[in-house]
Amino acid sequence: MANHSKRKAIGRLIAQGVAAKRQATERMLYITEQQQATAQDLECLKTPPKNRTEAKKQLAVKLRLLKNGAMDLKSLQEIEVQAAIDLANANIRRFEDGSVDAVSTEKTPVNRKKWRGRTAD
Repeated sequence: MANHSKRKAIGRLIAQGVAAKRQATERMLYITEQQQATAQDLECLKTPPKNRTEAKKQLAVKLRLLKNGAMDLKSLQEIEVQAAIDLANANIRRFEDGSVDAVSTEKTPVNRKKWRGRTAD
């Protein structure tokens, strides 16, 4: 009897080892899939949204990254600043080539805007 229970115990240990190895492999695959998804999400955030639907998708991506801990608010702000710098550099190159007239792409400050309607000054 003792020999039979030892066989069962050894069989259980082997099965546990196989299951643990399978779980570790699945965990590694899940982690790599998450990293790929995170990289794709970060690339998605670099381009400005073209419409409201894309803006909503980007907001959902930002919230998911914040929730997962892949990003924090500071890194999101750094991405936005870097995107603005990249856009300015791209515009400078385009203006130097002469393909586009030199036009200021900076946003108009709120205090410079005037209401142009029925109650306009």
